[in-house]
Amino acid sequence: MKKHLIKNLILIVLIAVGTAGTGMCAGDDVPFARFIKPVTNPVYFDEPYNISYVHVVNAYQDLPKHINTRVGRVKLDGHLNLTAIRATYAFNEKFSLIAAKDGYIDFKPGHTLQSEYGWADLAAGFKYALYYCPQEEFIVSGKLLFEFFQGSGKVFQGNGDGNAAPSITFLKGYDKWQVMGTLGMIIPFNANQESMEVYQSYHVSYAVTPRLFPLLEVNHFCVARQAGRDALVPSIAKWEGGDVINLGSRHGLDHRNFITMAAGFRYRIFEQAGVFKNLDFGFAYELPVTNPNNGLMQHRYTADLVLHF
Repeated sequence: MKKHLIKNLILIVLIAVGTAGTGMCAGDDVPFARFIKPVTNPVYFDEPYNISYVHVVNAYQDLPKHINTRVGRVKLDGHLNLTAIRATYAFNEKFSLIAAKDGYIDFKPGHTLQSEYGWADLAAGFKYALYYCPQEEFIVSGKLLFEFFQGSGKVFQGNGDGNAAPSITFLKGYDKWQVMGTLGMIIPFNANQESMEVYQSYHVSYAVTPRLFPLLEVNHFCVARQAGRDALVPSIAKWEGGDVINLGSRHGLDHRNFITMAAGFRYRIFEQAGVFKNLDFGFAYELPVTNPNNGLMQHRYTADLVLHF
């Protein structure tokens, strides 16, 4: 892993270790309190239950050595790094407001394109529990996000007039197992500037202890309707950008499916310490199942902290 990734991981772990000293005791009997948040696809994949938390996430992404374009294979290499702070405020067990996408993007390709950095677009919305049954450890929720277009065009943000992203998410507990999934759409307000996509994500984890949860996750993005931007990268790319970036590719239907798999864990550092209900640390290693040359991900390392209050 690159030095930049290692420094970010060390910072997140130091925050976690430093906070762990505030106390530790058994958790209270709150519905769905034993379950965990997914790690990958941090913009669109959320837990269906409604809780209040602050989510600090760092995603370090190695770029492919080459990418497929309309003008042939082009050298790229390098990395993309996203650092973001997200938040959710739950009014009750059925309804919450979400700040789902923000942060800062550092884009450093090794060839062809120049290094850039800038702010990501903002996205916010709400989530509502459509079916809520804690006795059966089963919940289904609907979520609606609105993404705004104030981000920096230098890092493939700010194009178009924003979008709406409706989704349905479920969770079911089986003894020490947790199964979770989401299905949604990204619907741009300007179809010429952003692609319409359908996405789905799935999560399976097992509570080895009440604090340690190994996990597996799968993410799938599919271009439903390609856009038509005239900028350099969108005009030649034969694919779309994934969860953080919507290029508005003119040829996104050429390789419309982008699928990744991830393995990792989440660790509950403490429970019921002062005003905080718990602090979770998560880590996942993610790589594409589809051809990595038809996207912007060769590998991704995601580390996060979730502070519940």
